[in-house]
Amino acid sequence: MKKIVILGGGFGGVYTAIHLEKMLRHYRDSIEIVLVNKENYFTYQPMLAEVVGGSIDILDSVTSLRSLLKHTSIYIREVTDINLENKQITLSPNFSHKDVIIKYDHLVLGLGTVTDFRTSPGGLTEHALPFKDLSDALSLRNRIIDVIETAAQETNEEERRTLLTFVVGGGGFSGVEVVAEINDLARKKAKKYPTINTDEIRVVLVHSKDRLVDRELSPSLGKYCGKLLAKRGIEIFYKTRLVSATPHEAILDNDTKIPSRTIVSTVPSLPNPLIEALDLQKEYGKVICDSYLQVNNHSDLWAIGDCAYIPRSYKKPDEFSPPTAQFATRQAPILAKNIKASIMGGEKKQFNFKSLGQMAALGHRRAVAEIFGIKLSGFIAWVLWRFIYLMKIPGFAAKIRISISWFLDLLLSKDTVQLKGRPKSGFENLHYIDKETIFQSGDIGDYLYVIAKGEVDVIKNDQVITTLKQGDYFGEMALMSTNKRSATIRAKGECNILAIKKHDFEVLMTHFSELKENFVKTENERLEDLKRIVEGE
Repeated sequence: MKKIVILGGGFGGVYTAIHLEKMLRHYRDSIEIVLVNKENYFTYQPMLAEVVGGSIDILDSVTSLRSLLKHTSIYIREVTDINLENKQITLSPNFSHKDVIIKYDHLVLGLGTVTDFRTSPGGLTEHALPFKDLSDALSLRNRIIDVIETAAQETNEEERRTLLTFVVGGGGFSGVEVVAEINDLARKKAKKYPTINTDEIRVVLVHSKDRLVDRELSPSLGKYCGKLLAKRGIEIFYKTRLVSATPHEAILDNDTKIPSRTIVSTVPSLPNPLIEALDLQKEYGKVICDSYLQVNNHSDLWAIGDCAYIPRSYKKPDEFSPPTAQFATRQAPILAKNIKASIMGGEKKQFNFKSLGQMAALGHRRAVAEIFGIKLSGFIAWVLWRFIYLMKIPGFAAKIRISISWFLDLLLSKDTVQLKGRPKSGFENLHYIDKETIFQSGDIGDYLYVIAKGEVDVIKNDQVITTLKQGDYFGEMALMSTNKRSATIRAKGECNILAIKKHDFEVLMTHFSELKENFVKTENERLEDLKRIVEGE
């Protein structure tokens, strides 16, 4: 059976799977479609700003992948490795220490981009809130509500003003949409508190150019955005960058410091690290494709969406597709058709699409739009924005849910409540009973373990080679070098163990050189001990 594997559940990946299901519906016994995504839902990203403001409910912006793709095998896991030579994908363990290997005949790269502060100076990584996905939108909404609740009880005037100041970096589509929703939500909620004067609320937008949405919209609409947001009380710093942050303030490149507890960065996203690691031709970190969406010099490899560098038209090979949903959804049927042609024979089709226009919501039932060269702004543009996006949302049920939410939002005022989950920790407390296996030789290295109480046996070739006791640690060898467990660890009596996730272990190694040296020293000593034991046998 032929297997088509799609990596990524964004616009490119999901729409490609939808079209493949339709085109290959008569060949399900001989062709399998597989989609891999880290969440089990598709996020309609243009709606995320409205999640922050509360115009729609949190789940209204997402649709279950299984409801959209009824004939696709779906894996909800992280991709840990892409092996182009062996034509296989490695997926992370889930509720075990075993990874999953998927072989493919055709591979579609639809991994998009990730929020990445690596190119930013210090402080943004630690203290700026990203705005990329549903969890970011929920975190930001919770933060806004949290600081207003706190400010309502704060008696120190300076601290209260700091709490009621919100700073957003970036004046593209994401920046203007989210700053408008922050402004609306903060001012609307603050009116319910007699101890807060709405004049104390300060919302700041920092943009590096001389007008907003300078890359997306015409100069006149960009200027309209600026005037409308300023009229709503939003301060705009033009030709200025957000360069750093502390727990108490945002720092701009002109040395201006803005006291704030809520700093949002809509920095341009960077390519997914998995794409960076591939030995492929790239431009601006994106995989170079031809007009058939095929990766150069690879007959079984394709790319789509934000991670792909695709000509927008075979007639104009020097112009490339922008990273927008509009282009990804138009690329998808072409890609599906060409994959089918590669498997079953037939003529391939080249991608050729001209942008229909762009739109941005500005909160308070106002928007800007440029459709087929016609420029619109204000309430009419907002109505058009809602109608077009409603039609684009995949799934009939999702359209109904959002329509109801919008209708109720016009009639009723929603409560601004926080929906907080349990905070995630990089540490887990584990309990094992006598002779219970913690991990086996050959398992993936995903945790470092520290014995809090009890003992464990280290087993190699069915032989106990040593026993570790309270205060000892194990599992560092797989994290630092081999990636696979070289021995089996089994509890010796009841024991309690602290497990540190691989990501958090790597953070520790990065920031504490002495700690890293100690781990390396221990690793080398254990390798020498193991070598002596093997030679003694």
